[in-house]
Amino acid sequence: MDRDCCSGAGMSRTAAMFSDWGELVIRLDVWHLMRRFAIGVTTDSHQLYGLFMAKLSGCIFKWDAEDVARLREAVQSELEQKQGVVGLTEDKLNHHLTAKMLARHCRRHTRGAEETEELIGQLLAAFSDVRDTMGIPLLNAERMGAIWDTQRQHMRCIQDPPGLQLYHKTGQVTKGGVILPVYRCARGSACLESFHYNLNNFIPGTSANAENFQAYLLEGLVR
Repeated sequence: MDRDCCSGAGMSRTAAMFSDWGELVIRLDVWHLMRRFAIGVTTDSHQLYGLFMAKLSGCIFKWDAEDVARLREAVQSELEQKQGVVGLTEDKLNHHLTAKMLARHCRRHTRGAEETEELIGQLLAAFSDVRDTMGIPLLNAERMGAIWDTQRQHMRCIQDPPGLQLYHKTGQVTKGGVILPVYRCARGSACLESFHYNLNNFIPGTSANAENFQAYLLEGLVR
């Protein structure tokens, strides 16, 4: 969810809506947490905004080492077979691993609450006085300080639930003679946001009375 997690004042509104679900656990979606930090940036058009958000994601998630090693092996083998490129160092080989490859063939895991809190604290300290070529700071120090004070309570909330399988294999491809699994992740807002997109398409036009709205909604859900 984007709200009602870590409630210290009894049952939250979301929990009350699903009160029949006795084992319901409400967790904060990581994307929404990151958007809260984005509010502490002076402007999202800042030259260093993309780098900051990428580093923030890296503070929360880490790639599965075995998956990355298998992908690195596949890319190296393909470069040798198709381009005759040999002897690449690990750092140079990593430049050939695109974000699309990683997302398709590698799983990610959260780092744990304590490590995540420590890394985000270090990240904010490192970027505290960073400026672009125009001398404009990336972070609004006062605003970001207030955000961090309130958001550090969610470090445990955003961790992967223990024992829950968040990835499932949807297929496999062969790259450079190495078989790579294709994964789909259930974490985050990808599937939820796509439902929001489809929900907009359920309702034609810009308005509908209550009866027609319900009919459109039910018909869309059936589809």
